[in-house]
Amino acid sequence: MANRTANLQRFIGALESSIQARAAQYPAAMPVATRIFTALKNSGAVGETAPSTRLPVCDHLDTAYNQGRTGPGGIPELTDALAAIEPALNWTRRDNSAQIAGNFHEGHANAMIIGKGGLETREDVRMGVSLIAPGVLYPRHRHPPEELYVVLSPGEWMQNDNPLAFKKSGDLVHNTPNIWHTMAATKTPLLAVWSLWIAP
Repeated sequence: MANRTANLQRFIGALESSIQARAAQYPAAMPVATRIFTALKNSGAVGETAPSTRLPVCDHLDTAYNQGRTGPGGIPELTDALAAIEPALNWTRRDNSAQIAGNFHEGHANAMIIGKGGLETREDVRMGVSLIAPGVLYPRHRHPPEELYVVLSPGEWMQNDNPLAFKKSGDLVHNTPNIWHTMAATKTPLLAVWSLWIAP
């Protein structure tokens, strides 16, 4: 772990603990979680990050953190671990978000934690965090890599074009490869950590 900071290792450990705490409720998500955290036992290269950047929507982070700190089990620790590394993150908007109608462009931000532009680079795992302002819908999308979210502050989530369903702090969202999915903030900001298995 020579290349990994103590704060990043704390975050990874807290994320793994939060996921394992819900293993009985989400058995289908555990194989990808095992692959991800087994790989992360070995650190990657130190990330060549851009200067840390906050977007205006990040003003909602404190409200989202307060939600996470009242969550179940290890969610408060995960929230605090995220807050500890957040000052080093580079928050960006989704590509081409300015062409999407409505309030999405100004109402969302993503930051890479592990992966290109993150605190650690590697070829098997990508990990980051998404923030959505109150009343904003993240566009429906899909992608080949399998994905696992940990919800820190509550919101609504959709898979396979089913109706939006409320997810509370501590819930997991498991997106199988190429499943259509989206998320939406309600009256409070939505904050969630995501992990993708990108190795073959």
